[in-house]
Amino acid sequence: MYHLELRQFPHRTNRFNLSEQELQRVVGPWVANQPLEVGERKWNPFTATLTVLEGAELSMPQLAMGRGWGAAQRTCVDVTERVMAAAAAAAGAAGGAGAAGGVGRELGGVASSPGGGVQAGGLPQSAGGAAGDPLALAVQIGSLLGTNAMALLGAWREVAAEAPGLAPSECLARAEAKVAQVDSGA
Repeated sequence: MYHLELRQFPHRTNRFNLSEQELQRVVGPWVANQPLEVGERKWNPFTATLTVLEGAELSMPQLAMGRGWGAAQRTCVDVTERVMAAAAAAAGAAGGAGAAGGVGRELGGVASSPGGGVQAGGLPQSAGGAAGDPLALAVQIGSLLGTNAMALLGAWREVAAEAPGLAPSECLARAEAKVAQVDSGA
């Protein structure tokens, strides 16, 4: 059985007693750097962390009152790196298409809990591989630009065109100021 925790401060969700197939519906899109919906939230692999534990099935008394993740940590082994490496290898062998089939599907779980423990995850191991894939790189950059990414990107282009000698970081800072000014109505 697998148990997982998705965390992006201050939010956290846990899923317990997952089969291999249920786990792959999360891990596949995760290693493909694609956002997925678990519970009532969308989780982005670039800003959230994923921890996977493997061990015995947890009973309802063990899951009650937000104690599930603590019980899982005491009785299970952290297999996050192994699971991510296997999923990344499978995605690479399948050309990336097969592992990402669960994108946008909500993962149901036996129980969820806002309680939790230490987060051992991080960016997926495949996050560094975006340099060769322009689309993956664009998704990474877009996720870093925030909720108003298109307006910021447009302003960034304008500033870069107006002042071609500026460093990209300086152009971005000026673009952020420009977007903030427009958003405030000034």
